[in-house]
Amino acid sequence: MERSRRALWNKAILADQNSNTNPSENQPKSTTIVKYEKSSCLFCNEWFDAQTFTEHLIHCGQVLEECPNSCQAFIPRIRMRSHLKECPRSKQQHHAQRMSVSMDRLDQHADHRLQVLEQDVNTIRSVLNEEIRQRLHLITDVGNIRKQNQVVEEWTRDTDDHLGGLRRQLEEEGAQRAFVAEQNQIDFQYCCNITQSLKDQVELKMDDIQKHINQLSIDISFHQNQLNDNILKLEELIFENERLNRDKFFQIEEFLQQINEDIKTKLGTTNEYATSKQATLDYEVKNVKNIVCETEERCDKIETTIQDLDRALHQTLQNLSDIENQLAMQQRISSVQNTRGHLIWRIKDYSKKLDEAKQYDTILHSSMFSNKAYGYALRLDIYLNGKGTWKGRNLIACLNVLTGEYDPLLAWPCRLQAEIIIRDQSENPLESQDYVKTIFVRKKSDDFIQSNQYFHIPHKVITSRNYLRNDSLYIEVRVLK
Repeated sequence: MERSRRALWNKAILADQNSNTNPSENQPKSTTIVKYEKSSCLFCNEWFDAQTFTEHLIHCGQVLEECPNSCQAFIPRIRMRSHLKECPRSKQQHHAQRMSVSMDRLDQHADHRLQVLEQDVNTIRSVLNEEIRQRLHLITDVGNIRKQNQVVEEWTRDTDDHLGGLRRQLEEEGAQRAFVAEQNQIDFQYCCNITQSLKDQVELKMDDIQKHINQLSIDISFHQNQLNDNILKLEELIFENERLNRDKFFQIEEFLQQINEDIKTKLGTTNEYATSKQATLDYEVKNVKNIVCETEERCDKIETTIQDLDRALHQTLQNLSDIENQLAMQQRISSVQNTRGHLIWRIKDYSKKLDEAKQYDTILHSSMFSNKAYGYALRLDIYLNGKGTWKGRNLIACLNVLTGEYDPLLAWPCRLQAEIIIRDQSENPLESQDYVKTIFVRKKSDDFIQSNQYFHIPHKVITSRNYLRNDSLYIEVRVLK
């Protein structure tokens, strides 16, 4: 009993060692299975190895064998002797009867001992089976724990690797951020220096522009005074010419009347004298008509000159106003560095400006703006009375790319898309319907003369709905890209 128990323990330990040496073969992914190469005898229910199982079958006492006396009985080997003693066909029946008493005693004693041994064997077998089951559970638990330990070790290694990688990434990112921060500081300092230099340049240019504007104002005042003097002189000359012409007309009328009276009184004179007198009168009348025509032509020329001077004066005043607006916008751009490509322009006194556009062909210029910070310089130009074939019926506008301070730093050619919106000034914002036009702006380079793309809006559209209210028109510009 002790030997069999030790043998089972040794075999379990060998199986455990085999499972430790080859964990990949004996441990599947889900559960751990321990295999024992044992077989149970069908006759005695004992467990034996594969090597000793065949030898056990040769010597097993519970194997059934046919009686050698041909009594057609199958008797276990361990009871074959008792059967031969009791077999009716045994040749030694008589001798067996003599020995039956002693053999019966021996058989009883042997049966008793056999029963005791069988009970002990059954007890040992149940104990061994229980120990084997417990051992199997323990081996399974140990395998699961080892597998969990392997998973935990692998997870720990992976975690350490990831932590190491994260530490390296943090170090690299920290170094990179430090470098970026230092670079940003350098760039910021550089931008501050550039901004300061640009501000100084803008201030110098603004001073120059202001001086130029002042000089232009002085020149315009001088020319305007001179123009007023010339106009006054022309008016005086016209009045004088009219007075002289009027006097000449009166003299001619008086002279004609005298001639008529002379003709009436001197009808009796000769025809030759009358004919010469009539020719003289016709010649003088023709000269007077020529003088009158020349005077009218001079008056027309003077009126045309006055209109041209008036138009030039109005255009000069408009240019001066545009220069002042541009100067104000330059001041605003120099003070505000971040623009968003968005402009809302209010055109006040629309009717008055429309009449001026009809009379003088004036152009309205919006304030300058940019599509982004340090971007293209843009301006919206509007012809209220139209231009070319659209003149008199439509509003013509175009978006211009002007020469800016940051053109050398920008990408060329310039391609922009913008929306021009006529805002509906309805009292209820939910009922408002804005008028939207999409335009494309292209310019090859900063020194290239731009060919403008015009778009038209009919006057009847502007006067419809609530686009025009309180004689004011709101135009919004949104640069899309």
